Amino acid sequence: MTQQLSPSQESPYQVRLVIRRAEIAEAPPSYQAQWAEGDGQISQPFTLKPPLTTEDAVDLKWYLEEYAEFVGAGTKVRAVEVEQKISEWGRALFDAIFHTVEGNNVYRNILQAEEWGRPVLLTIGTTEPDVLGQPWELMRDRQGPLAFRGVSIRRQLTGSKPTRVLELRLPVRLLLIVSRPTDTDFIDPRTSVRPLLDGLDLLPKGSVEIEFCEPPTLGELEERISKARRARRPFHIVHFDGHGTYLSRLGVGALCFENKDRRVDYVTGERLGDLMARLEVPVAILEACRTAEVSDKPVFGSVAPALLNSGVGSVVAFSHAVHIEAAKLLVERFYRRLVEGMTVGQALAEGRTRLRAVPGRWLTLGPNPPTVDLQDWFVPQLYQVGQDLGLIGGDVELGPVGEGETAPVLVRGWVERLRGFPPEPNYRFHGRAKELLELGRIFQEHNAVVVSGMGGMGKTALSREAAAWWLRLGRFEQAVFCSFEQVQSVERAVQVLGQAIEGLDFARRPAEDQRATAVEMFRGRRVLLVWDNFESTLAKFQ
Repeated sequence: MTQQLSPSQESPYQVRLVIRRAEIAEAPPSYQAQWAEGDGQISQPFTLKPPLTTEDAVDLKWYLEEYAEFVGAGTKVRAVEVEQKISEWGRALFDAIFHTVEGNNVYRNILQAEEWGRPVLLTIGTTEPDVLGQPWELMRDRQGPLAFRGVSIRRQLTGSKPTRVLELRLPVRLLLIVSRPTDTDFIDPRTSVRPLLDGLDLLPKGSVEIEFCEPPTLGELEERISKARRARRPFHIVHFDGHGTYLSRLGVGALCFENKDRRVDYVTGERLGDLMARLEVPVAILEACRTAEVSDKPVFGSVAPALLNSGVGSVVAFSHAVHIEAAKLLVERFYRRLVEGMTVGQALAEGRTRLRAVPGRWLTLGPNPPTVDLQDWFVPQLYQVGQDLGLIGGDVELGPVGEGETAPVLVRGWVERLRGFPPEPNYRFHGRAKELLELGRIFQEHNAVVVSGMGGMGKTALSREAAAWWLRLGRFEQAVFCSFEQVQSVERAVQVLGQAIEGLDFARRPAEDQRATAVEMFRGRRVLLVWDNFESTLAKFQ
């Protein structure tokens, strides 16, 4: 392996490490590894020993999944010890694959690529659970983790064949599954969806199409993807936002979809993979815990490997339970970089960088909550076969954005379609996420909902937030607010609705025509009409 890089080369420096179990039966098993560079050169095999032990995995799992829930004097001491081990593990992982002469040559090429600003694609190719479960993203030399220096690290199943390269062009089509079963821990649906939409809003109007899988059942997913295929408008990305779990007794990973009763439906990787096998989806984003976790059982039982084996080109998944704030930061940075033209691997690497730069994870809900710094940037993993593709070409003109990640992004006019509503609360809307989700579910089955309660409980604020959020999601074309506190008449409601949809020309219509026209427009358009203080029309309030 003597490949020499050239500064003029623009394509990524690609190198693959193929790892297989040794034929001699041992406990613990030993592995043989070989380097393969992009030009076809293959190294001599060498012995590889996965550095992290079972005890290390237990410590890491505790740190990532339990520490933030029980922060105290004693746990802080243990957390510091684990964080020190994280650096040690990173060096051990580095030494495990670069300790040979040929490994040193590969490392030298990586340093040259870094010096010239050329990206690096490092592939770990194996089907061995012990190897796939190692946190390779932690690899570090004296200068720090390789993952922050232009090195995209991905996992690939040995023997997997590249999927058919689809013609990826605008508009980007995304199918979003937001699953919140009633018998699992609740997560605010807006937490990750909002930054996802903010990232995609950078694209010009008409260059992205988002469809929500509602209800979030496996049957609905199949129906929507099949319909898109029949229309020859397939989805580029299927994004699952919800809970994931790992059924350790079975050695099988699962996503928590909803069933018809809105309770949890555990969809295993194999079950979902069977569905995805014929759908040719280029990218799957599994924003759920433990979707990349593997055990000593056959690796294809895990969700991410199962989807990769089914034919999905790229799968982004999490090796452990992930904090809600971390998921939000990752999604925001990942989609922003994706729409800027980066490949899936490069965009995910940028997401990890964001997690490293902003380590604070809140401990309680509410304003100004206490936080704890957590090193969880290596939890998101990339499983990929074939090329590391970008979904968007570099010639796409992006929308305006200011400095920093918190800068306002291009808004698609949904605020202007929020007619007559009170302004947003001074410190934004907080809480009532469950009520907001329940309102949305009721509207999927009914055309009218009554929100009742004592005065001052926030009914109007909740209705305003619901209208704004549903406009943001594209469920309605228009949202209209009509208060009966001062004027209690049908004519008032008709005029507010008509002018919101048709404009000022509506007032020029004859009085007898206004009501019929307003009713016709209301029935023929996706319009949300909020009647506030409707009890004022009752006789006892006159």
